[in-house]
Amino acid sequence: MQLDFAFLCDYADAGNKINALGIGFDTIFAKEAPAVHPLFFVVVQLRASAAETGNQPFTLHLIDADGLNVMDPIQASLNIAPPPAGVRENIARLAIRLNNINFPKFSDYAVRVLIQGREVASLPIRVAKTPPPQ
Repeated sequence: MQLDFAFLCDYADAGNKINALGIGFDTIFAKEAPAVHPLFFVVVQLRASAAETGNQPFTLHLIDADGLNVMDPIQASLNIAPPPAGVRENIARLAIRLNNINFPKFSDYAVRVLIQGREVASLPIRVAKTPPPQ
């Protein structure tokens, strides 16, 4: 399985195409910590060969700088359809909604996406103090 791309965004829907808003942020600003971020999405697009079709278990971890889980991991199954006739691979898309995530302190974090226990994407997130007005 090959990663095409992965990103964080404000909103996403994954069907035959990915529709996303607020793509590619990596910093959440907050006045104080702990900070709760109300909503963001993790988007992943993968290419899978015919041998990789079917239900593939995936896990999403949100970890802190020490590698500890900030929330309970999300575990689910990604159903990858066989490629169309005459095509060697198929595309699988994920848009995972994360609501009201509590970041305990100003620090670096990461979202890790694993398929069959193998990391396919790691996306950094920094939670920083809101800068003073200029």
